[in-house]
Amino acid sequence: MAEFELEEVGTVLAVADFAASLEFYTKHLGLEPVMMFDDPPFAILGRGSFRLCLAEEGHPAEDNPGVLMQSLPDPQNPPVRLVLWVSDCAATYESLVAEGVRFLGPPWSPPWGGSRCFAVDPDGYHVEIEQLPAEA
Repeated sequence: MAEFELEEVGTVLAVADFAASLEFYTKHLGLEPVMMFDDPPFAILGRGSFRLCLAEEGHPAEDNPGVLMQSLPDPQNPPVRLVLWVSDCAATYESLVAEGVRFLGPPWSPPWGGSRCFAVDPDGYHVEIEQLPAEA
């Protein structure tokens, strides 16, 4: 294994409506802007050690020749999902629903314990809100 110091881990989502996505992740999920760029619109958001980057779709980058990030072609079948582990899934769900966040359905409790539900961001990405099962 290569040896290097890992400082943080994050992901980049290509988004069609940068302003709507920025509002969703900051207003509803409590991520804070770490760095913001205007041309093209790009944001690094964070909360604790988590980093999420939002990139307005369709902009070429010199360091990524031939690659144009695009938002979801089919929001019914997103190829990626963000997961937020919370201490109380039901309370988080109720709080976000009260703010107008769209969900695929209410929290579900699988046979192995815990519970989860799926919020939907402005581009159709699924944000899994999950409460892990209590330790035995």
